[in-house]
Amino acid sequence: MTEWTAHLLRSFADQAGTWFIGVVLALLGVFSGRLVESIKFALNRADLRAKYFEQLAVDLSSFVFAIDRITKVYYGPWVGDDGKRAIAEFYDESMNKLCSQEYVYLSWLQHYWNQRMVDAFVRTMDKVRAVDELLIELNAMADPRSRIGDLTKIYRELQTAAQALLLGATR
Repeated sequence: MTEWTAHLLRSFADQAGTWFIGVVLALLGVFSGRLVESIKFALNRADLRAKYFEQLAVDLSSFVFAIDRITKVYYGPWVGDDGKRAIAEFYDESMNKLCSQEYVYLSWLQHYWNQRMVDAFVRTMDKVRAVDELLIELNAMADPRSRIGDLTKIYRELQTAAQALLLGATR
């Protein structure tokens, strides 16, 4: 090997590390925008997922609690008209909130979770509607106390469906 070739190889070996680091940094510079954007997107998605699930859980819990108050307090002999009115208003507010947001919740569940969660939500909303239908019937009756057992049964089914929906998200 000639002296000139040996010198060229030594020079190349000395500068190879520098060139390698330069190439890596250049590639990172080119693709860093995409990397940062994908990380931001993942973090935003996780944040929205938690926010939306919390909103669904709050609204559903409020409705389940309203039914709890109806089954345990509303038809009791110790509750006056003001107490019944307050419970009925609370029920109406929670029912309206839950049902008016039904398709929003469905879209969240479809977008951020999976079909299993959508199916659990649909089952829960079926129970919500069954409770509402029975309450409408009870309000039309002269003496609704004979059907309180039916309301308690549907309420327990609603609780089971709501728990399956809300606890199923963590599994």
